[in-house]
Amino acid sequence: MSLIDQLVNVKISISEGADSGESFSGILLVGPAPAAGGEIDNDVAKYASLEAIADAGWETTDEVYKAAAIAFRNGASELFVSVIKEEDDATTDPLDRAINVSGWYGIGVCGVDSSKFADIATWAENNGKLFGYTVSYTSNTANPITNDSYNYSFGFATSKVSENEDNKYLAIAVLAKVMSYQAGSETWAYKTLTGITADAYTSNEISTIEGKNLNCYVECAGKAITLQGKTVSGEWIDVIRFRDWLINDMQTRIFNLFIMNPKVPYTDSGITLIQNQMIASLKEGQSVGGIAETEYDEDGNEIPGYTTSVPLSSSVSSADKGSRRLSNCKFTARLANAIHLVEISGTLTS
Repeated sequence: MSLIDQLVNVKISISEGADSGESFSGILLVGPAPAAGGEIDNDVAKYASLEAIADAGWETTDEVYKAAAIAFRNGASELFVSVIKEEDDATTDPLDRAINVSGWYGIGVCGVDSSKFADIATWAENNGKLFGYTVSYTSNTANPITNDSYNYSFGFATSKVSENEDNKYLAIAVLAKVMSYQAGSETWAYKTLTGITADAYTSNEISTIEGKNLNCYVECAGKAITLQGKTVSGEWIDVIRFRDWLINDMQTRIFNLFIMNPKVPYTDSGITLIQNQMIASLKEGQSVGGIAETEYDEDGNEIPGYTTSVPLSSSVSSADKGSRRLSNCKFTARLANAIHLVEISGTLTS
């Protein structure tokens, strides 16, 4: 050992932060096991291609295979599949088995009767997962999800299943297409799908569908597009997804702050470290398009995209410091939202 090493010994270790394991782009398919009795490795497994689905035992005539084909054609890079077992007592048993498998956020079902959708919607609401379902539509069709407070379920109505069987997987196609975008950067309207036949609904039919808290895929000006993009509650799907992403991102950043430091002191400087992670998360939300940029009113006054506030150490009670719990860390943020409808008035003069 050199003299300098004896006098000043420096050792540097490399620490890594934790990955939350959460994904807001992964899709879980729930469906029957291979009809031919193929051997699958796990009741819940991840598949990176349609070939992998086939290798697991599903054939081209199986519901899971057909749904997966639509998902991969519309942008899914991988799929999770949770198999419905013969001994399952409840429709949600495959979801209970999958909940501890990280990497998925959206739920699509295949080979599941619409009478079971309400149970799945309740499970999705309780577990913070996004459930997309397809309704075979006629003028008398009711939304199978009757609880209009649900933020985590959305339905798409189609009348084209008799013409194109793949339309049964319309909601799965939408999940695959839109969840390929970063949370906060997207809207669920105006998306064109592959392998799905658009409906030729009239304006009155579209209004009726919207009145049932459903979305649709229609022809407009020679282009097939998704319309609305709302959950059963009437909230925008992208808002729910971005909110969940932001919660997870902020949690993970602050958790990593605790991991990467010997301690975060209960002082103004320590509290500022917490605030800095809040700001970093909000900035990231702004950069992906979920939070509005700083703007200005007509008088030049600044309208910030977000603000944060944390307490001073001196204002925190001894009891709170003794429990090592920091409360009253707050932020406000303006959603960037999206433009779906435009009204323009103009005048032509000679």
